[in-house]
Amino acid sequence: MVLSQGSIPVSRRQVLSGLAAAAILAPVGGALAGISDPVARSGLAERTGVALADLRDGGLIESWRAETGQPPASVLKIMTTLYALDALGPDYRFTTRLIGTGPVEDGVLKGDLVLAGDGDPLLDTDDLKRMAAALIARGVTGVSGRFLVAEGALPFTEAVDPGQPMHVGYNPAISGLNLNFNRVWVEWQPGKSGRPDFGFAAPGRDFRVRLAGIGGELGAAPPPRHRVEGTREIWTLPGGEMKGRGGVWLPARRPGAYAGEVFRDLAAEFGLALPAAELVGDAPPGDVLVAHESAALEEILHGMLRYSTNITAEIVGLRASQARGLDPADVGESAAAMTEWARARYGLTEAVFVNHSGLSALSLWSPAETVKVLAAEAGGALPGLLREQALLGPDRRPLVLPHVRVAAKSGTLFFASGLAGYIQGPDRTLAFAIYSSDADLRATIRPDAAGRPPGARGWAGRARGMQQALLRDWATEAFPPPPLRPMHRPG
Repeated sequence: MVLSQGSIPVSRRQVLSGLAAAAILAPVGGALAGISDPVARSGLAERTGVALADLRDGGLIESWRAETGQPPASVLKIMTTLYALDALGPDYRFTTRLIGTGPVEDGVLKGDLVLAGDGDPLLDTDDLKRMAAALIARGVTGVSGRFLVAEGALPFTEAVDPGQPMHVGYNPAISGLNLNFNRVWVEWQPGKSGRPDFGFAAPGRDFRVRLAGIGGELGAAPPPRHRVEGTREIWTLPGGEMKGRGGVWLPARRPGAYAGEVFRDLAAEFGLALPAAELVGDAPPGDVLVAHESAALEEILHGMLRYSTNITAEIVGLRASQARGLDPADVGESAAAMTEWARARYGLTEAVFVNHSGLSALSLWSPAETVKVLAAEAGGALPGLLREQALLGPDRRPLVLPHVRVAAKSGTLFFASGLAGYIQGPDRTLAFAIYSSDADLRATIRPDAAGRPPGARGWAGRARGMQQALLRDWATEAFPPPPLRPMHRPG
């Protein structure tokens, strides 16, 4: 069940075809080792843009097609990080609540129990278990009314990018109530009939809930296919790939119903019987019986940049737009607001963002404008939030440069690869952005493809090899090892 990453419209291919025109190598004063050799050796010279700046004066040291916008893929999460921090602050937290619409008398809640989401991107099964335990500790042993699930805190989105396959975990649904990154675990084992037996679950670290609201059936060919029947999600799974024992994550396309079922089962483990969940938009007024706070936003963003979680990027981007007084109907409207904010804040003129995660080839960001943003934020929180990037030698072994740190964000789509961040030394910091993409090759990908398209692995390897060669050249030339000092001998 390997993933496909969709295709790119012809109009955008025409824009990106400008990469093949008039290559310019434009070193500015004090250039380091030329970038033309690593780019040429990669075979991607006509598909690549590079910018390198010295942050002592903010000027470009070198550039290669640096003004042309390309799909940044997950490098776009850098902009989402800045957008969210500016609107919400590093200490912002999401709060998931259990609300009672009536009084608790003799252990019975005389009204409805509401599981009210606030968009928390990290909410998991264990968190819901702790909320259920806290509700019991409050003395609630029964509910006379309904069990409501309120998921209207964020606009519902069935998938981040409708052009991407629906079975891949990195293309999740989004709502005001999200659980386990809106993924479910399906596992299989040989059955007595010779056909695999499988089941769906919402596993946590300490507890595991078997699901009835999400089920499956066997099909003939990949990829897995999804549909909704009544109140249930049904996955058609390729029987030919379900040999022996195994498991895989699949998206939950109805996250509110998913979270409601899991909480109901967890409450039952504590002896609290709840009726079937009913989905609503906004939570009705009532008393907050239990509240669960997320980690602080800065910690959430650090994890998002490290693991490149698309659902987290879309959620924090949407919440940042709401905090600015906007009411985006979907991810696209929120990303358009982020585009306007970025243009005003950083003086960008060409960047276009269609979502907050980078899961689309329609977003465009040039290396030059990326480096402009990195330069503006070099003194803030961003460098510390970015993941440390290992430097590799030509033999692919780690290159030991203890006086140099590379902090960067990578991004990958099929036939698109990016890397941007900082090279930091004892007395100097460089900002860089490297983007490569091939719109023509992306156009050959079928949206329902079951696996990696032909040539994608080799293409990505060439792009990553070029990125490492550039980083290696820049790091070793800009930051030579400090001279050895003679040891002082007393006497």
